[in-house]
Amino acid sequence: MKYVNRDLKGTFGYIHKQMIFEIIKTAILYAMALGIFFIGLLTLHTRKSLWSVFAVLVLLPACKSLVGVIMFARFRSLTKKDHERYCGFIRDLPVIFENILTTSEKTYFVPVICSMAGNVIALVNKKEDHKPLKDHLSDVLKAAGHKAVVCIFDDETLFSNRCRELNDKFSSQSQNADAAILNTLKAVSL
Repeated sequence: MKYVNRDLKGTFGYIHKQMIFEIIKTAILYAMALGIFFIGLLTLHTRKSLWSVFAVLVLLPACKSLVGVIMFARFRSLTKKDHERYCGFIRDLPVIFENILTTSEKTYFVPVICSMAGNVIALVNKKEDHKPLKDHLSDVLKAAGHKAVVCIFDDETLFSNRCRELNDKFSSQSQNADAAILNTLKAVSL
């Protein structure tokens, strides 16, 4: 899946911007398929031509793009109020926002993931069972060669306390390792 800007992934407003891009891309691809079909129909006066085959071939990426629209439509971007609240207690921690992670059982929306000195902390919705997500993130990071302890929080106060602890305990000593961990998580996120 191509993105408008690779740096956009993991930032505030990503889901909204990417969904708009996917909708426009899908509309263009379907319009191309219809245009190719009608060019063949108007010039050759038959549907049984190579133009129809080309139109069907253009439908393949159009349908793939439509699946992307459907996946992004299931989730909403963070509100500005939520983003500012999270930034208040995250402070200097390396962070990625608006992550859609898919395990073998379920798709999860993870609003915030932070990493500092081998500690990966994430905030999830209280209604979800987050054990499979924790296992998935641990497996992904281990497969990529990262040594990290993953903690999933479903309580915002516990998450904010852990963020404050990490901010107070560690300075920016492991910037490269933390950036690599977050880049790995962005790679497996939708």
